[in-house]
Amino acid sequence: MQGEASPLRIVPATPADVEALAALLVETVAGNGSVGFMHPLDPAQARAFWEASLREVAQGGRIVLCAWREGTLLGTGSLVLVSAPSQPHRAELTKVMTSHAARGAGVGAALVAALEDAARARGRRLLTLDASLVDGPSGFYRRLGYRTTGDIPEYAYKPLGGLAPTRIMWKLLDAREPAPLPVDPAADERFMRLALELGERAAREDDEIPVGAVLVSAQGEVLGQGWNRNIGDHDPSAHAEILALREAGRRLGNYRLLGCTLYVTLEPCAMCAMALVHARIARLVYGAADPKTGACGSVFDLLGDPRHNHRVEVTGGVLGEEAGRRLSNYFRAKRGKPPL
Repeated sequence: MQGEASPLRIVPATPADVEALAALLVETVAGNGSVGFMHPLDPAQARAFWEASLREVAQGGRIVLCAWREGTLLGTGSLVLVSAPSQPHRAELTKVMTSHAARGAGVGAALVAALEDAARARGRRLLTLDASLVDGPSGFYRRLGYRTTGDIPEYAYKPLGGLAPTRIMWKLLDAREPAPLPVDPAADERFMRLALELGERAAREDDEIPVGAVLVSAQGEVLGQGWNRNIGDHDPSAHAEILALREAGRRLGNYRLLGCTLYVTLEPCAMCAMALVHARIARLVYGAADPKTGACGSVFDLLGDPRHNHRVEVTGGVLGEEAGRRLSNYFRAKRGKPPL
């Protein structure tokens, strides 16, 4: 849609990114950011730092991610993978920076989340970091779930001068199963009926397969709605679930939809099931099972795969008979058969 911001792209850094990374480091230091350098920072020194960091990446000792939007580097962050034999589970979070123009847009939080995912993928479950207490990001990390171990006075000089204390913080990326979410059958039926209404709009307004989806917050607020739009949008990914997730993400300004429940009239396919995992959806409630392509227990069980770092609680069959009948009648009408 015209006027919408293009998506943020977080990818591993490459040697081609050194100039942009160096410019961001120089900008951060000039803004008194505590990243280990003093102002003024020579751009050649900044380039040398990133070149050395990428050599460490190639050797398997570091991860460097970049956040891009429309060809502009908005932020970066690194993980130092601790190599001590006694600490194979630990990594250090460092050099998390966002450009001045990107402050307050969720770039930093998205970078930290991506770094945490990278840490999990490499078997690291304990992250540590230090954050300056003078114009520092300790409050930012606290909001992301990091806890304080203690403060060290006169830890380091700020780039513009003056010794500053530093706070040592940590976060355990706990992979234990979460407690089951409370279930309200009346609410499940109410939101599923809304999803069924959206599915009817798909058939009535767009002549699309009548699948509807509703994304609801932990507080019971509807954050996103969608119905199948594959044909009308010329988009193979425009399933009802994906459209509801997109709307909720835009509304919250975040691609992680923590604590939310997705209601959908048909068991999700593999694409939509994995989108729920990536969005960190807490619970899925679906109506009719899909014996051909269902990926939540019928044909595949992607949400139950123990290799995922996130678990989605699943409830199937809510108004399933009615949802299945509406789907069958749509296809029967296409074939000139009477409704069931």
